[in-house]
Order: sequence, then C-alpha cells, then structure tokens
Amino acid sequence: MENKLQKLKHAIDLNQGAPLPVIPQITYTTHQLTGITMLEALEDPEKMAKALIAGFEEIGYDGIYSGWESSFNIMAEAMGCKMKYPEDDVPSVAEGIVKKEEDLEKVNVPDPYTSKRLLLHLETLKRIRKHVGPDVPVLNYIPGPLTLAGLLMGTDRLMMNIMKKPDLVHRTCEITLKAAKSYAQAKIDCGGDVMVVADPTASCSLISPKMFDTFAFPYLKDIFSFISEKDSVPSLHICGNTAPILERLADTGAKIIEIDHVVNLKDAKSRIGNRVCLQGNVDPSKVMLLGTPDEVYEISRKCIEEGGAGGGFILSTGCEVPLKAPIDNVKAMVRAGRE
Repeated sequence: MENKLQKLKHAIDLNQGAPLPVIPQITYTTHQLTGITMLEALEDPEKMAKALIAGFEEIGYDGIYSGWESSFNIMAEAMGCKMKYPEDDVPSVAEGIVKKEEDLEKVNVPDPYTSKRLLLHLETLKRIRKHVGPDVPVLNYIPGPLTLAGLLMGTDRLMMNIMKKPDLVHRTCEITLKAAKSYAQAKIDCGGDVMVVADPTASCSLISPKMFDTFAFPYLKDIFSFISEKDSVPSLHICGNTAPILERLADTGAKIIEIDHVVNLKDAKSRIGNRVCLQGNVDPSKVMLLGTPDEVYEISRKCIEEGGAGGGFILSTGCEVPLKAPIDNVKAMVRAGRE
C-alpha cells in the first residue's frame, strides 16, 4: 500500500511536485456503505470504526477522520450539557450549563478515559489505527476553545458576554482550553496523527477580526503549541468566512488550514500558501450534497488549479460532507485528485 502518511507530510512541508493528497472531511456519511445508523454508531465503537474504514477502503481517499460527532458537542455533553439525538441526523447541544457566573465554578474538565462519550471515540480511534496500520494518516477533531465556551453558555449568551462580560468569556475559555488539551493528549496517545481543532464560532461570520484576536487567537496558539510539542500535526478548521483573518490563522501555529467554500481559495493561496498547507474547499451542500459527480469533478479540478500550484495543498471539502451526500460524489472528488 502507498504510504499515505508520507504523502500528507510532503503536502504539509510544502514540497513542490509531491503527489496531491485527497482527504474529504467525511465521517458519518460512510453509514451508507454499511447500513449502520447514526444512533447505532453512537453507542458502539466497533460499528463506528467499521463504517469509517469502509469509506476509506471503498472510496480510496488518503486519510481517515476518526469519529462521527463534532468534538465540541461530545465534549460539551461530557461537561454536563443536555443533548438532542435525532433518529437520522447529527446530535447537537440542546442546552448549556453556564447561565450565570456562579455556574462556571461547577464546570469540570472531564477525563477522556472515564467519560462514556469521549471514551467511545478513543476506542473507535484505536480500532481504526490497528486496521489501517502506521502508514495512513488518522485525523481527529478537537474542540475549539471559543466554540466550546459558546456551547457551555449558549452561543447567543456568549456573544452578549463578549461585549458585556469579557472576563467571564476568558475564564470559560481557560477551562475549555484545558479540556481540549486533555482530549488532544488522549487522541495522540491512542494513535492519532493530525489534531484538527474545530472552532467555527471563531469565524468572521460570527465575530469581528478584533474579537478573534482577543477571544480566539490566544487559545488557538496555546493548543497548537501543545500539539506540536507532542509531535502531532496541528490543523485548524474554522468554517464560514475567514478571509479577513487568514494571516492570523497562519500565525496560530497550525500546519494545515481548512478553507471553507465561501473563501476564495486562490486568494488564500496567494496570501498564506507559502506558510501553511491549505485544505479545501468544495462546497459541501450545494456541490457534494446536491450536485452530480460531474459537477463535483469539475469543481474539484478548479480547487486543484487554484490551491495546488507549488504544493502545500490537500483536496477536500470546505466543511463536513453532509450525512446524505451521494457516495458517488465523494468518489468523483477522489478521481479528480488522482487524474
């Protein structure tokens, strides 16, 4: 088998002329290949790993995202938030736990090895690592500190507190940073290669560049320093509009920046492509979910043209592949990267 991990490392090192990795942000969509439902996998690491491995082997991309749930959601649940579990959709946080300042004193950083939901994902990771061996990169989502803080107190309340109670936001982010580091350490210990910190609330679709510098940047820089010290690859996922802060994203210490479809990939390449590896950015909804394989192929080729020059590029989606996106569309993306 081709050493896919080496291919990824060449992209991260910005090597010109190296083979192009294709790693769509696909997790729960792989249920279509096995018939395993969302709720079944959330209770069984064997079933979750089976579906993720089926996607990797049948579709043929160059790395596996381990786990079906957003890391900030499962961490929020482990820290006490109430969840919604739809029959055939992605779980989400129904209610936070920090409604007034005193509530913050009751928030604890969970142990990934004793928290049921976090442990399930560690067990999934171990099964994937054992199956694919050491030469396939396994990517792992880690909760972004600001996004996790927003789930603990409610995103609307977070936005109000950024303006009215900034100290409370910082105190919450200090706790969520510890939780993110703890989970990253466990994922690294269980065989993860790439730690993808997902912090969508840090997007300029929600906050200003100045707010990003104040409430997101310091915590991202801290966790990426931690991940790098552990000899793991730090990657950053912020969906939505990050065009105003691209240079600051590169300043965080991330080696990979996942670029959403609303950001001009050619512009991102010209601004930070000589500093970090870019990953993206096919539209997950309009193209991957609603488009045809031919459309996916052509958009993927365009992404390669805009982001691939000079190396340092991973062909991918701009965000998570939707639950019901056709598998043939994901195959079309891989085919575009190969051809």
